[in-house]
Amino acid sequence: MDARIKLTLKAESIEEAQKILNDILEKMNKKGAITDYKFEIVTDSGVVTEKCIFSGGKVIA
Repeated sequence: MDARIKLTLKAESIEEAQKILNDILEKMNKKGAITDYKFEIVTDSGVVTEKCIFSGGKVIA
């Protein structure tokens, strides 16, 4: 089954938003509530996903 959720996060940075989502989804994954996850954070500069790696406030990978 596929489900979609839209959230508005109280995060001060993209990195913080990504960490919040990763933490929540990893906990759900460990509990067996989900089998996989993907997310997109929409910003003025573009889209950030669970695969993005940050350094100095910028996506490097």
